[in-house]
Amino acid sequence: MDAASRGTSYVYGIERHTLCLASLTGDTSNNRFALGTLGITEPGEIHVVDFRSDENTLQSTVYNHTSGVRALASTPWDPSHLLVVNCGRTSASSNETTTITAGSPASSSFLSVSAGAAVELVALSSDQEHGPENETQRIALLQPAAHTDSSQYHQQQQRPVPPHAVVCHPATHSKRAAVVSTASVTIWDLSHQSEDRPAPIFTVSASTQPMTIIDDIGTAAWHPTNINQFSTTDSTCIRTWDTRVDLHKAQGPVTTATAVDCAHSAKIRALNYNPNLPYILASGGDDGAVRIWDLRNPATALLELANHSHWVYSVEFNPNHDQLLLSAGSDGLVNLESAVSVSSAHVVAGIGGRHSDPDASTSRPHQQASALDNIADKPRASGTEHTHGAEENSDSDTDDNEGVQRPVDGLVAQFDDHETSVYAAHWSAADPWLFASLSFDGRMVINFVPREEKYKILL
Repeated sequence: MDAASRGTSYVYGIERHTLCLASLTGDTSNNRFALGTLGITEPGEIHVVDFRSDENTLQSTVYNHTSGVRALASTPWDPSHLLVVNCGRTSASSNETTTITAGSPASSSFLSVSAGAAVELVALSSDQEHGPENETQRIALLQPAAHTDSSQYHQQQQRPVPPHAVVCHPATHSKRAAVVSTASVTIWDLSHQSEDRPAPIFTVSASTQPMTIIDDIGTAAWHPTNINQFSTTDSTCIRTWDTRVDLHKAQGPVTTATAVDCAHSAKIRALNYNPNLPYILASGGDDGAVRIWDLRNPATALLELANHSHWVYSVEFNPNHDQLLLSAGSDGLVNLESAVSVSSAHVVAGIGGRHSDPDASTSRPHQQASALDNIADKPRASGTEHTHGAEENSDSDTDDNEGVQRPVDGLVAQFDDHETSVYAAHWSAADPWLFASLSFDGRMVINFVPREEKYKILL
């Protein structure tokens, strides 16, 4: 799609290496994003960037941080707080370091990360009592028990595995967060913020699941409404867990609520629930594919979107219009996809929406499940072109009655504003048509859903 139809991009660039970006979901009045710098050769920083749509300008506030930032997450209950995964510092008295690759898969850049790197809940304070510069202020320290990597190399070295991701539950009342390393996922309840060192309430690791191979954990995602359910990825598999099960006291192996074995042909790095249909899950992997699953019947993916040529680092449903899906990867691309056939828009149209029988009742909620039950056994694939089957009226891209073009599954727009790996792409909490993406070279780009696609959804 040409640049004129997709709109203008707005770039915020810094001369720092970056891996992490978060939309400040607790602030629904401003298009506000936070990014963290790795602090490889300089002190770590957190940049809070506002896009002012009335002026089409970017404004930022920079906060000094105690270390480099490996990952961060916005806390929905307070937009002035962030959960930060520190890169840590290698002290002169300790040789306990591990090395992770930073940048694109072929990059020769490396980052030394302290094996004891912690996760902090920090406040973004503008208090200038102690000087003119802004500083992050620690509220709580999340320090899980050490878990050693299950790989033979790290077992020989006896080194704990530092966390590489943190994910907050999206509900403002839950105050739960998942801290992810390649060897474990630990759940924390931050309801009592008077505790500067809260205790974890649930852990998934090889030690808690001796009968299950838990290896090379990529990421985690929260069920959008159930605070006790979350999903994880390990290698090519997806597993869903219930935090009400005590893994340490369970007699025998604990089965996961749902397991999708071999969901991708290579490691899964991205996972996201549909906020409006909580049984729908999107995954992205090193095979370059984005797949959408119905967790009630996960034997086969509902939809595959194969528009990346390399690893997929990020997938995210639009929180308001869940037929829109963002993905980003190491090919330097940000893809805006349409997944309307497996969205809530498809369900609504099937039980009383504009394209259904006008006499159909919308007061029967059980029909919502039935609408997607019909497509659960019909996996679809989508390449770079919009595809639709003439035999299915729901896939038609034109409304016969009104002559209005409607969304279909496939690639809506591809954004090539980045020159290096794109590690994250997130929707704004304030504007459902605006999103930001971040690449390793410190380039954050604001983009918009193309006007044509917006009209297809709204009209």
